[in-house]
Amino acid sequence: MLNKIIRFKIENTHQQDSEHPLGILPRCTLAILSGALLALPFLFDQLYLISWIAFVPLMLAVQGLSVKNSYLVGMLAGLSFVVVGNYWVVTFIIEVKGYSLFTSILVASLYWLYTCQAIALLMAGWTWLGKVIKSVNLFLFPILLTAIFSIFPWLFPMSLGGSQAQFLLAIQGTDLFGVLALDFIIALVNSVIFLLYCKGSVYKKRSSLIFTSAIIMSWFIYGQYTLSFWDEEISHWDTKKIGIIQSNDKPSIEIPKPKAGHGWSYPVEMKMSQRLAKAGSDLIIWPESRYKGYFASSFVRGAYRSQIKALNTPLIFHDMETATDKDNETNSHKKYTTKEFNTLLAMNKDGSQNGYYRKMKRIAFGEYLPIVENSTMAKDFFNQVSDGFSANLAAGTEHKQFSLAGMKIIPLICYEVLFSRFVTDAVTDKAEGRVLLAISNDAWFGQSRQPYLHGAISVLRAVENRLPLIHAINNGPSLVALPSGRNLARSKAFVQSALQVDMPYSEHSGGSFYSRNPWVFVSFIYCLCGFIFLLALLKAIRQGGKSE
Repeated sequence: MLNKIIRFKIENTHQQDSEHPLGILPRCTLAILSGALLALPFLFDQLYLISWIAFVPLMLAVQGLSVKNSYLVGMLAGLSFVVVGNYWVVTFIIEVKGYSLFTSILVASLYWLYTCQAIALLMAGWTWLGKVIKSVNLFLFPILLTAIFSIFPWLFPMSLGGSQAQFLLAIQGTDLFGVLALDFIIALVNSVIFLLYCKGSVYKKRSSLIFTSAIIMSWFIYGQYTLSFWDEEISHWDTKKIGIIQSNDKPSIEIPKPKAGHGWSYPVEMKMSQRLAKAGSDLIIWPESRYKGYFASSFVRGAYRSQIKALNTPLIFHDMETATDKDNETNSHKKYTTKEFNTLLAMNKDGSQNGYYRKMKRIAFGEYLPIVENSTMAKDFFNQVSDGFSANLAAGTEHKQFSLAGMKIIPLICYEVLFSRFVTDAVTDKAEGRVLLAISNDAWFGQSRQPYLHGAISVLRAVENRLPLIHAINNGPSLVALPSGRNLARSKAFVQSALQVDMPYSEHSGGSFYSRNPWVFVSFIYCLCGFIFLLALLKAIRQGGKSE
């Protein structure tokens, strides 16, 4: 079907596309190849170098095409990218809703078609600007990619840098300008390789190539210097013994029965915590997993308090919280609203409550309905059409910090850690002595590569903010990452385990230029992008006037 559409478009734009006689099939093949190359490093992070060449086939595929055809070819590449890289969306839908494989693929296709628009718009914009400016500009592609990736309303945030966790030299510069700057550098390298492949362009652009090479080399020189600095700095820190429970519970929308031999007041996580406490853990962390009944039962709360006191070790754990808020009150009428929150609790070693954090970032359409969230009619209609696909979770209203075991813990739930700016907001200007904690239940994605991707992206938040990071996942792999991006420890996935890690920690270290100024680089990119579009628009108007 897409081949027919492209064939029709090319036949009707022959004058525009005839300069590059590459056929439809080779163009489509290059687009699909490019999308697959983009996806592979997200599935297997040891293939990170592929990202640095992945766009080249697509850039070749759209050469000589009209803007519309570039959009279509870009959409094909985008589909290849998201279908290969986000195949786990099908498993997620099956686990959440229990749909058949066929129905789940149909629902996932809606997500894939939506997400691939980012690549399609990127290639259409790059083609249009190239035609108007009539110049092979090395910086045009990376500027446009960075701008689109930063403003596109992703359901699951996407960044090229998310595939680079193992490329330690490349990720160090994110402490200056964030992961979007890494996206820019990756796109810039793709642009250079594309230009070098286009014969006859190198000599004309030799000054641009020299300047570009200097930027790329500076990025990696900075990476080498800062990696060495942080390795040396961290070697002098004291350590905290962090205990992580990986319960490996099966996902369930309904409230599951307690496991055999356990009850609500004594879950299997508590038994595993006893072993970690005996091993000398300074802090024990449970992941986001099954319902625990802590908020619903005073008996369970009392049992937790006494058991944590016996452990003599502070504990952080997760549960679903139902709260009733009073909306308004008159002399004759009171109105109450029941809300459900995804909540993380911190308990002191004496069993008293230290604090709680309610999840603020929710998954659109999965945990709430965007735009029409406050419309009961719209929510009822969507749930009827989608068979109740969307849950109705309320959002927390503020970031929190827990003071436990001599550390200041910044809690993040589920996919909140994927949002770079959200994490910097939680860190604030006073980052010294902070530790990032990301907990999640990735069992919803089955035994796929998604949990590995989740952990890799979390590592980038540690480097961006120069803070230690604890990533506790129900089904694993759980990990502890240093401010340098090095993985201190990583558990096996899809098994039940208890992990204790000696995590280096300094109460005087933490924070970065990016954590204090997260808006600098992206604002610069927006200004450049706006300036380029304005120049292109003015040039297009002049060209239109001359043709008349």
